[in-house]
Amino acid sequence: MSQISSLRHARLVGGSLAVVALVLLALMGSPRRTEITAAEAPAVKKLDPAAWGEDHVGQEIPEYMESGECLFCHRNEVGTTWGDNKHNRTIREPDGNNAAIAALKANPATKALADEVPLILGDTRENRFLKRSAAYGKLDLLSTGASLSRTGRAKLDHVDHPTWNTEIFAAECAGCHATAVDPETHAFAAPSLDCFVCHGDAPPEHANDAKLMPLAKKRKDSAAAVTSICAQCHVRFGKSKSSGLPYPNNFVAGDNLFRDFEVDLALADDPKINPADRHVLDNVRDVVLYGRESMTCLSCHNVHTGSTKAHREVPDQKYCVHCHEAGKSKKEHIPYEVHSGRCQY
Repeated sequence: MSQISSLRHARLVGGSLAVVALVLLALMGSPRRTEITAAEAPAVKKLDPAAWGEDHVGQEIPEYMESGECLFCHRNEVGTTWGDNKHNRTIREPDGNNAAIAALKANPATKALADEVPLILGDTRENRFLKRSAAYGKLDLLSTGASLSRTGRAKLDHVDHPTWNTEIFAAECAGCHATAVDPETHAFAAPSLDCFVCHGDAPPEHANDAKLMPLAKKRKDSAAAVTSICAQCHVRFGKSKSSGLPYPNNFVAGDNLFRDFEVDLALADDPKINPADRHVLDNVRDVVLYGRESMTCLSCHNVHTGSTKAHREVPDQKYCVHCHEAGKSKKEHIPYEVHSGRCQY
């Protein structure tokens, strides 16, 4: 071997041994780091929630298909459960044994008003009493409401001086409890939620091409589009930039809700907010701000059937611990009080 070759060989061997020695020293003589400090962690790039899509702000409300037309074709898979669906019953005629109406009739201060109540707003926690206004597409709201216990018993609140208010429902409630609300007059086209609210303006051609319909299985809407549809009502902390109202301005399924509707998504971390609302805000923030699209509301919630199977069987996620203890059956629920300043209960 030449002198030059011998030197080159020695350098290669020496260099390799030096590398091996450094590796062994790092493994044997230095503690292994298993965590990355906050300062070293890569920053999560935030998206602009308003950057994509269109909206219907300033446009006329579409001449949409109403539920009677929809159920003519969808009577078997949707029509069998729609009568009991909570979206359909957000405003409804009271049942004959309605505990809130019974409490209204039993109280001397409200007894005379009970026969004026043709409609109930709310579900299992709070009921409010409504009657049709003189103006088209408006409802009057009684100042007295009823809180419901877990056993279904009703307790009236604000009983002193009960009065009918002609403005509150239109200005604060209509956007999420009625269909096709005019942003200028605040009048609605139909009480409660029609198919249009979640599925948008259905073109007649959708009968031959289901991909034309928002939320159709064959369409595969983006996570951001799905989240916009659900968040239009289930995010209870925002307001429309254009109208100033606490509900979206002429939102149509397929729109980007966050082009006009603004909400502080940091409320997802606020312990003063009840877990149910933080659960919603947490997922909305992940989708629209961080672009995490693996899970949306529809991953767990079956809107039409009301089945909780997907909810119970989904692998544990961080969203689960808002309402369930980690590692335990999702049939067990952490007790908490649901309260919304927006909805006044």
